[in-house]
Amino acid sequence: MQLRRQTILGLVGYLFIGTASVLIPSVMPSITGEYAAAGLSLAAIGLIFPAPALGAIVGNLLAGVAADLLGYGRLVLLSALLLAAALALAGLAQPWLLFLAAFAVISATQSALATGLNVLIVDANPQARGRALNTLHGVYGIGAAVSPLIFGYLLHNGLPWRWALGGTALLWFVYGMGSLLLQRRPAARSVRRRMPAIDFSMLRARPFLALFAVAFIYNGVAYSLLGWVALFMQKSAGFSAFFSISLISVFYVALTMGRFACAAISERIGYGSTLLLLAVGITTTYPLLVLSSSALWVAAGVFLTGLSLSGLFPTALAYGSRLYPERTGTVSGTLSVSMTLSAMIPPVWTGVIAERWSFQTALGVNYLMVVALLVVAIYLRRNDR
Repeated sequence: MQLRRQTILGLVGYLFIGTASVLIPSVMPSITGEYAAAGLSLAAIGLIFPAPALGAIVGNLLAGVAADLLGYGRLVLLSALLLAAALALAGLAQPWLLFLAAFAVISATQSALATGLNVLIVDANPQARGRALNTLHGVYGIGAAVSPLIFGYLLHNGLPWRWALGGTALLWFVYGMGSLLLQRRPAARSVRRRMPAIDFSMLRARPFLALFAVAFIYNGVAYSLLGWVALFMQKSAGFSAFFSISLISVFYVALTMGRFACAAISERIGYGSTLLLLAVGITTTYPLLVLSSSALWVAAGVFLTGLSLSGLFPTALAYGSRLYPERTGTVSGTLSVSMTLSAMIPPVWTGVIAERWSFQTALGVNYLMVVALLVVAIYLRRNDR
């Protein structure tokens, strides 16, 4: 019964993580309008993009170690309450620098909370890590897909954007207090004293470096596509604004479907085979994005790309937690750092290449990452044997 409650708490938390991840993008027009009207330049407002990346790197690294040393129960509780406080501060902050600092803390605590929830789910499902983690991240996709519609409706009907931050802060405060139920289980609050405080020796192991590459390539391909597809489909292919933006929803629907599918098969065929199956899928279907110009084929390419990318990170996390069962928090935090780095780097070169030549050329260059993924997946499959 305790493990079931623990799993439910993790799923609910990751549903809220999906909601929180699209909160700031949903209110970004309102944020820009308010601070631009106050005389702030767009260059200064643009600092809102690197701030969360830096916060996420710090949050993931610290949370990974904290999860292993303090236990996931304390980490989830502290992260949820700190996230609530940071959201409340951002909602109240009028000076731009204070708001920016609060926004960085939001990203750091949200990343820490995600790490804690990943460890919580692994602990509750030690014999079915792949199924549990793919389900967990599938629930995230549901929250990320539905929440923009809710936020958009509320903001359209007059809800101030700062109230949206405050309401989300209240949600996380209630969730954090509910997570106190985990503290009743000794393992949730135990300190693993046999481990050194900081141990990243796994980064010297080839299998873990391969998993680090999987996380980087997954998020690099995904962010490069999602960040630019709507804009460049309008400019280069003449697609309508509605169709171009709807491609993002198509991607997330496929991502969610694929994660639930991976949850069903990963334990049966193995984590290495699941990663290889997904790598073959993206290698086969990604050229549709590079070579297609019609709306139907582009939409099909986006859908199949989302489907093929879907289970890469959850399955890589399950693979890593099986290799290092006593350092699941560090595994989760380190792989999340890889994703943060890939959210910063590949989208930059994608934009530069697309502006210099074309979006299709940029996607063609990114296909090199897809080929590298296939090579890495073959290695992990052999290592899994």
